[in-house]
Order: sequence, then C-alpha cells, then structure tokens
Amino acid sequence: MVYFFLILTMISLVLFIIGLINPSLVIFHFKKRRFLVILIYGTLTLVSLIILIITSPPPQTILPSNDEVPPVANEISDQNTNENRIGRQSNQLSTLDWLRESEKYFSSKEAQPEQYVSLSISLVTRFDQLVEITGETDLPNGSILEILFRQLSTPKCPNQFDLQTNAIVLKNSFQTTFSAPESYQFSQGPFQIRVSFYPENQIPAIQNLVGKNGEKLKGKKSKDENQKRILEDIKEVSFEFEIKPSPNR
Repeated sequence: MVYFFLILTMISLVLFIIGLINPSLVIFHFKKRRFLVILIYGTLTLVSLIILIITSPPPQTILPSNDEVPPVANEISDQNTNENRIGRQSNQLSTLDWLRESEKYFSSKEAQPEQYVSLSISLVTRFDQLVEITGETDLPNGSILEILFRQLSTPKCPNQFDLQTNAIVLKNSFQTTFSAPESYQFSQGPFQIRVSFYPENQIPAIQNLVGKNGEKLKGKKSKDENQKRILEDIKEVSFEFEIKPSPNR
C-alpha cells in the first residue's frame, strides 16, 4: 500500500509540473487547461501525499552493536571501568596485591613535576548505604593512597567506628567506595575522611620520584610524621544512613 501511494504521488507530481508548463500535454478537449491541471493533478498529488504519510510505518531506531561503538566511547568506558574496578577492590586486596596494582598503573614515560603538592578530596556522595569518595592529586599514576572513613564520637554516640581501605591514583584522580556497616550506631555522623600518601608504602619506582622519606612532597597538604614527609587531606561530612535499630531480644 505504501509503495502504491508513493508511485501515485510521484506520477501526479510529474504530470502537475508538465501541465503547468504545457497544459495541452495532459488535458485534452477543454478550455482553461491550466486551471484544470491545478485542480486535478494538484489535488491528486496532495491527497496521495497525505495518505502516503499516514500509511508509512514509523521510523525504527537501530542501536549500534558493541562492535560499532566509536573508539572514543570505548576509551571513556574503559577508563570508567578501571576506576570502578579499583573502587570495588578496595576492601578485598592485600598489601602485596596493592603493590601489584601500583606497578600495573605506573608509567615511567610520563613527565613528572619537580615536587608534589596536591592531594584533595573533591566530592563525597552517599547512595543509600554506600559512600563514594573522589579526589584529585598530582602524584604519579599507581600511587597508593590510604583512605580512612571515621565516625567521630559524640555525646550520643561515644563509640567510634573506623573503616579503612586504599585507592590507586589514575590520571591525577582517585576514587573509592565504602559500605556502611549494619549498625544503628553508625547511622549518624559527623564523619571524618582522611586521605594520606605514605612514601614507605609505595613501589620503588614511585619512591624514587617522591623521595624515600618524602623529600619532594611540598605545599600546604604536606606534613612531617615519624621523621618522614607525607601528603594528607582531611574532610568532615555530616549525613545519616537509613539503618534501623535492632529489635530488643
């Protein structure tokens, strides 16, 4: 049906154009031939075009397959996957595993600054029982950061909870995720987030860049600890987790 009205529209349009130029070729034995061309072929063209539009099926959106995804999209997806994977591994890796992860992401080909001064927590986001922490730094790729998520003690909650993990620096940023324990005492803040870089916890290649005792760690975020120089940033946040108190037994 669609093809019929498509052909009819095309034929009517062609006859309409020819009739406007030379009406005698499409209208015979009548006067006012140009008027009849407009009336007959113009109307036929318009009606067939309207019916063609009505009977045409709606366009279908074709989603690209995995093989057709542009390279740029693949690179962005790979980068996000790497960052998310590092975050998920935070609570599962041993010290040796973290050193192996560090070697995987470290690259000696990248240009390095003369000193390292930047380490900051840029965003803390809560999703239900999860807390996602992201930040920025000028430390080398593969640097291991120690991240502490602490519930500060208050008169109502004198007990203090500590959650600790590590994160890997990747392209001047870091990311990790904490899962709140199923304890009602942990449901309310305030909370303190502490991100620290210790030279002694790094692979030898990174120690050579920052100094075994942190000699190249400078700026406001650097401080001395146990006769060594470290980088550290501290941020306090306040929010509540939806954790119901346990029923009395």
